[in-house]
Amino acid sequence: MIALGRRRALWLCLAGLTAGCLAPTLPLPPPSDPEISGPDANGQVTVQGYVEPTAIAYVFNQSQNEGRFQQTGANGRYTISLPADVGDQLQVWYSIGGEVSPSLVVQVE
Repeated sequence: MIALGRRRALWLCLAGLTAGCLAPTLPLPPPSDPEISGPDANGQVTVQGYVEPTAIAYVFNQSQNEGRFQQTGANGRYTISLPADVGDQLQVWYSIGGEVSPSLVVQVE
């Protein structure tokens, strides 16, 4: 009788652990609205903002089909420069451990 109780308790414990592992994780929030400066005399814009700490931040210029990325530190701050003209649209997003945030699109003014 005692062995049956222990088995049942062990089974319930394992079932609880398995269910916890299968629980969905919350999606990553989108990046904050970045600051954009430029274009400078060399046709470069600088995009600065914050994402989750220790993420990889990405900026992609849809108009010129060119992008850059940067690993962020503990504060999540990134500074990325890439070619862009006034009116170009830049897509900004980040990833952490295989998960990808929603992206946002900003225009160079």
